Amino acid sequence: MTGSLGYGAVNRGAEIIARWAAVALGFSIPISVALDSLLALFILLACLLTIGYRGKSDAIRANPVAWLAIALFFFYLIGCAYSIGNQEDMLTGLGKASRLMFIPLLIIVFQDAGTRRRAWYGFIGAMLLTLVLSYLLWLGLLPQGGFIRGSAANPTIFKLHITHNLFMAFTAFVCAVQARYAATPRRRGIWLALALLAAFNVLFMVQGRTGHLVLLALLIYIGIVWLRWKGVAIALAAIAVLAALAYALPSSSLHQRAALAYHQFSAAQPDVAATTGSSIGQRIEFYRNTLEIVRQRPLLGAGTGGFRQAYAEQVRDTGRLATHNPHNEYLMVAAQLGLAGLLLLLALFAVQWHAAARLPTMREQMLARGMVLSVMVASAVSSTLIDHAEGWFYVWMSGLLFAALKSAHPSQGAHNR
Repeated sequence: MTGSLGYGAVNRGAEIIARWAAVALGFSIPISVALDSLLALFILLACLLTIGYRGKSDAIRANPVAWLAIALFFFYLIGCAYSIGNQEDMLTGLGKASRLMFIPLLIIVFQDAGTRRRAWYGFIGAMLLTLVLSYLLWLGLLPQGGFIRGSAANPTIFKLHITHNLFMAFTAFVCAVQARYAATPRRRGIWLALALLAAFNVLFMVQGRTGHLVLLALLIYIGIVWLRWKGVAIALAAIAVLAALAYALPSSSLHQRAALAYHQFSAAQPDVAATTGSSIGQRIEFYRNTLEIVRQRPLLGAGTGGFRQAYAEQVRDTGRLATHNPHNEYLMVAAQLGLAGLLLLLALFAVQWHAAARLPTMREQMLARGMVLSVMVASAVSSTLIDHAEGWFYVWMSGLLFAALKSAHPSQGAHNR
C-alpha cells in the first residue's frame, strides 16, 4: 500500500513538472535555444516517469494529429536504413525529426485546460516582450549588443529576422482573433492595438520576407472566415493599401525587401551560379537542384540525413554552392524521404486543418488553422521543421492547440460561430 502511494506521489509530481515545463517552453521558444533544450528534457523525463498514467493512451488514440506525427517520425527512422548520408548527418537528421515525438507528449501534457491557458500566457508574454524591446530598439531607446541580435535598422531582439517575423506575424493574428472574441470593448481595443503594433513591426520595421508572406496569408484567411467573399475583397484591398504604403515609404523594410527580392529574381540565370549575396538567386538554384535529386530518387529519397551528400553530388564540378538546407521544407522532405514522405507531411497538415473543426470553440479553430497556415506558407521558403525555433514552434503549438480534440465534438463548434 505504501509503495502504491509513493508511486502515485511520483506520478503526480512528474505530471506537475511536465505541465510547468511545457508552459515555460512556450515562453522560451521565441527567446532561448539553450532553455528550449533543457525544458524539453524535463518534459521527456517527466513523461517517462508517468508512463503508466491513466488516460494517456486514450488521449493518443483519440487524436489523429498524434498518430500522423508518430508515423512521420517512424518514416525518418526507416530512412536511416537506406540513407546515403554519413553517420553524423543521419543522426543529426533523426535528432531533428525526433521533435515530432513531442507532439503526442505535449498533447498528453496539455489535456488540462488551465495548463493550456497558462501556456498561451507564456507564449504571448514572450512575444509582447519581444515587441516592446523591438520598438525601443527601433526608436533608438535601447542600446545594441549583448543579447540583442539586431539594430535600429532591423530591430530583431532574440532571433534572426526570419524567425522574428514569422513569430510576430502569427502573434498579430493571435491578437486579432483575441480581439474578435474579447468579452468587453476595453479588452477588444487592447488586443486590436497589439495586433496592429505587431503587424506594423512585421511589415515596416523588421527585414523578414517570410513574415510578410505569412501575415498576408493570415489576413486573407481572417477575411474569408469572418466576412466570406466580401472578406476576400477587403483583404485584397488591405494588401493593396499596404503595397501602396510600402511604395510611398522607400525606407520601410517591406519596400526594401520587396525591391531587393525583385532585383535578385530578375538577375537569376539558370546557367550561371548564384552569387553568395543573392538570397533569392541562391534559393532558386537550391530548388532547381533539389528537384533534380527528387527526380532521381522519387519514391523514398536519399534517406534521413542524406540531403547534404545528395546535393554535393548534384553540384559537383559545376562551380555551384553546396548546401545542407534547400530553404524549402517540402523539397527537404521529398529529397530525404521521397514523394511518399512528402505525402505523409502534407497529410499531417491536412489532418490538422480538418481536425481543427472538432475543437470546442471558433476561437480555438481559428488559432489552430492559423498556425497550420503559417507553417505551410513558411515551409515554402524555409526548412521550418529542421530549423530549431521554427521546428519547436510547430511542435509545441501542435500539442497545445490539438490537445482539446479528445473531449471535443463536431457539434460543439457550431455554438461558438
